[in-house]
Amino acid sequence: MYEKHPSPTRSAYTLIELVTVISILGILAVFVGGPTMSYMGEMRSSAAGARLASDIRYLQRMALASGRRTWVSIDSGGNQYSLYVEDVDNPGKGGRIAVAHPLDQSTSPVAFGDGPFAGVSITSVSINGTSEIEFDNFGVPYDGGGSALATYGEVQLTGGLAVRVQPVAGMVELLAP
Repeated sequence: MYEKHPSPTRSAYTLIELVTVISILGILAVFVGGPTMSYMGEMRSSAAGARLASDIRYLQRMALASGRRTWVSIDSGGNQYSLYVEDVDNPGKGGRIAVAHPLDQSTSPVAFGDGPFAGVSITSVSINGTSEIEFDNFGVPYDGGGSALATYGEVQLTGGLAVRVQPVAGMVELLAP
């Protein structure tokens, strides 16, 4: 006697099934990917503002701990900022030296508009008419000319985000638009 073999199992997808699945994935990508990509700019701007605020706080604490003056020099044209500390052997602003960043131990300026901060730029700097913040050994903020801050010092970033330094106490805030 002859045995009946079961019908062969299907081992492939049809072209119609593949096109249907790819079409559904494409539609989902449009609805999910679009808003996600526009949110990336906000996330980068927020990360850049948090980094700047954190570095300003770091220098204020360094001034308090070391008893030496510290500076944050903001270059809006170059879209970057640098950190400095007073040299013990050559006191004053003229003898300041670059500070190694706590994150990467680099003494080079922190640049926006590139890498993790792509699309972010420094739109304005207003620190009593200068572009530097200085902290004395008590953590009190000064402008680039050595005058105590009379009003808030502020750095505006892309998207309306601002980093603000309060006069007298030097508290640093990150302000959303």
